[in-house]
This record gives sequence, structure tokens and C-alpha cells, in this order.
Amino acid sequence: MRFAGKSDKGISRAQNEDAFCIIGGECGKPLVLAVADGMGGHRAGDVASQMAIAAIRDSIAAQPLDVSGADAVSSRLRKIILAANDRIYKRGLRDPDCAGMGTTLIVAACLPGALILAHVGDSCAYHFRDMEITKITTDHTYVEELVKMGSLTREEAQSHPQRNYITKAVGTRGRLEPDIYEVGVRPGDRVLLCTDGLSKMLSDGEIAGAVYASDDPGRICASLIELSNGKGGFDNITALAFLNMDADASAGTGAGAGTGAGAEAIG
Repeated sequence: MRFAGKSDKGISRAQNEDAFCIIGGECGKPLVLAVADGMGGHRAGDVASQMAIAAIRDSIAAQPLDVSGADAVSSRLRKIILAANDRIYKRGLRDPDCAGMGTTLIVAACLPGALILAHVGDSCAYHFRDMEITKITTDHTYVEELVKMGSLTREEAQSHPQRNYITKAVGTRGRLEPDIYEVGVRPGDRVLLCTDGLSKMLSDGEIAGAVYASDDPGRICASLIELSNGKGGFDNITALAFLNMDADASAGTGAGAGTGAGAEAIG
């Protein structure tokens, strides 16, 4: 397998409130990828996203992921997000500088033949097969709810003035329930996790074009960020790419983590 992650603050933002981590993927250890986008409309968004990623790393370091079955992994990812929510929420209650902070969060675990994801917010996960792109996650946003009700078309949602209003985030409330997804993964499939600084700047066709343009996940992430910045770079941009194919000498295998502008991890 090949995997990489890269984050950039974009052109318009003064700081990067995105964070990500890549854990495992070598020596038989399960690959776990996670991306978080601190809520820019709230105080301390960067603190929230980094706390969410730290909670994931701490949990897996304390107890390695059991990949014996999809149900066990789903339950574990749910518990990890709930723990992150509790940690961030309590920090916001006791620290006035962090009051109201929150973050989106996707955690993905790669099992033999399957990908399990836990998701909160409007960061996205995409699955690629046979040159096609499928969005796995459903955004927790106001406009997405309007689309579901039939009040907005998908095209109208893209330009709606409240398209960035998030209805569910990690750390803003004491109780939270993430969405859980299971996706079959075959040899040759590709997976992308990204923040909305990428997904809301590029069309599905542009994303798929970049993902299929290279077999190097690091180049894929860099290309997606370059394309997003080329469209204006109005938000922080983070991309994590996983290619379900044999790693070669140039790609290698490994693990990494990153936070802040220019952070990068490649394995």
C-alpha cells in the first residue's frame, strides 16, 4: 500500500487550523488515517483540531487497533471520536480562550478488503475505482439537510450563502454520535480524505483527474493542494491519499503525522 498526507494554509488564511495523522501501515500494523479541520468561525479552531488528532494517537498508542472484524473496528473508531469530543468539550468549558471551539473529524482504518470510517462535520472521504469517484461521507451541514429535504438542488447548494454552516462538530456539545461507514476495497482502489478547503474548491472531475494522474500519493496530495490554491485557496487545505497497491522503493511504507502549514507525511 502507498499513502501520504499534506496540509497547506492556503492563500487567504493567516494560519492553518487543519491537522492530520497517519499511523501504522507497516510491519503488519493496520493503517489509520485521520484529518481534522478546526472550526474557523470559533475561537481556538487550531487547538481543537490538534487535540482531536492527539486523542487518536494517544488511544492507538495505549491500545493497538483490533482488526479482527469490521464491527470491532467500527466500535473502536466511534469510541475514539467520543473520547476526542469529551476532551475538547471539557477544555472549552474550563478555558475561556477555547470556549465554543470545535473541529470536523474523519478517522479511517484500512482492513484487508475493507475501509471503516467514522465521520463528523464537512471534511470528506472519497473512494476511487475504475476511473470513477464516489463520495463516501455525507456532510453535516445546513445546506446538505436542505438538499435531503428537496429544498435545494445540489447545484444551488454549492453557492448558498450558508453552505459553510456546520450542524455537527467534535467538541461543541457534550453528546455526539459520529456516522460510521464501511466500504469494500479492492486492489487498485484509491481513497482520499480531505478538508473542505479542497472539496469545496474542486469539482469531482478535477479531484478524480488529480488522483488518477499519478501513482505517487505524495504527488497526488501536492497536486490537489496546488489546484485548490489555483482556484483562490480561500481556506486551509489538507489531503490524505491511500493507494491500495504494492509499495515500490520510491514510495516505501511508514507512518507519519502533521499539523499546520506545509505539514507532510509520506509512506
